[in-house]
Amino acid sequence: MNTLRFGYLKVLFLILSLVCFSATATSQEHQSEGSSVLSDGKLTKKELAAAMLTAEKDLTSMLKASMSVVEEEVENSGIFGPGAWMVLKDRKLKKVRLDEAAESAPPAAKLRVFRASLRSLARHEKIDASLIVYPGTITKEGKKERVVVVEHEHRLGIAGLKLVPLKLGQGNATFGAPISQEKSFQIFYDQRDKRAE
Repeated sequence: MNTLRFGYLKVLFLILSLVCFSATATSQEHQSEGSSVLSDGKLTKKELAAAMLTAEKDLTSMLKASMSVVEEEVENSGIFGPGAWMVLKDRKLKKVRLDEAAESAPPAAKLRVFRASLRSLARHEKIDASLIVYPGTITKEGKKERVVVVEHEHRLGIAGLKLVPLKLGQGNATFGAPISQEKSFQIFYDQRDKRAE
């Protein structure tokens, strides 16, 4: 009789434990869902506008900084090399610096180093935006024209490429109207090699 009563007590204790645990878990689950900005899975127009404004400010600050450096280099030496900038999580703008070995590398190698560095920082969620500039040429009406190639990406889902015409006359650099093009993500949301997985 004692073993039967002990069996009932074990079952009763188990049922009470499960009921209490599931109520606590359900309560915490609903609390965390409701406290999130995306608790309903949608952005309001106000939240979307704020996100787009943040992205625009980040990309604009990087573009201004990069074009200022390009202008200075072109006016001093007639040429410019690849460069990269990033916006950190605390909204600070920072120029990407290369070590001595990478600094003396050819431009194509520098671009690969910039992309790899920025991709690593993005994967570790250290940055929100990236921008890379490098020299290029386009053919317009049968003539080759110098351009500043600007690749930019933002964690908020923006990626693009701008070709900014560049002219140097009497020691002064002037920039034409940018030509925008679509670009796939290379820094944020990149596709890892499926063979490696």
